[in-house]
Amino acid sequence: MDTIQQAVSEFDLSRRQKVRVVLESLARMFVGLAFVIVMMRLVPVDPHLNLWIPISMGIVMLLAFAWYFRLQLRRIHVAQYPRIQATEALLLLVAMFLAFFTVTYNAMSLAEPASFSENLDQFSAFYFTVTVLATVGFGDITPVTIPARSVAMVQMGFDIAFIAVAVRIVTGTANQALKNRSEQANGG
Repeated sequence: MDTIQQAVSEFDLSRRQKVRVVLESLARMFVGLAFVIVMMRLVPVDPHLNLWIPISMGIVMLLAFAWYFRLQLRRIHVAQYPRIQATEALLLLVAMFLAFFTVTYNAMSLAEPASFSENLDQFSAFYFTVTVLATVGFGDITPVTIPARSVAMVQMGFDIAFIAVAVRIVTGTANQALKNRSEQANGG
């Protein structure tokens, strides 16, 4: 069963209320995804521009990622529907995670075009980032230089840790919020 449907079905809501809750959740996710896309698009695509701009954007993205993660954990604790909030948080955290590595690979390709088997534009960098996350390894784009391979290896390590830790923390927070609510409702 879909996670959002499962989370909504746990509450005694009318069909209309369930639709409203899901639509509100989807709207928040689309706004969050739009923000991530805007952040990615702010990175210049001209290789002759100052390289500090993409590096600065990467740092800003990391700080935004950390801030958003903390904010979401707090929001899950107080959310009316913690599992829905947790699902939103996970999807947007994954998008931010992918955006960071996309910007990194794109900047590396701009700085040193020989870093990868082909020059990466933003879409190709995103595609490569997703294939690394999914451990697909099509081989159509490969890191060639030691720095590019190093960043790809760092992403692989973070992929494993990110998936395991982020899912565990966010779902654990949602479950704890539900447990606390249940205890309060039962007078405990």
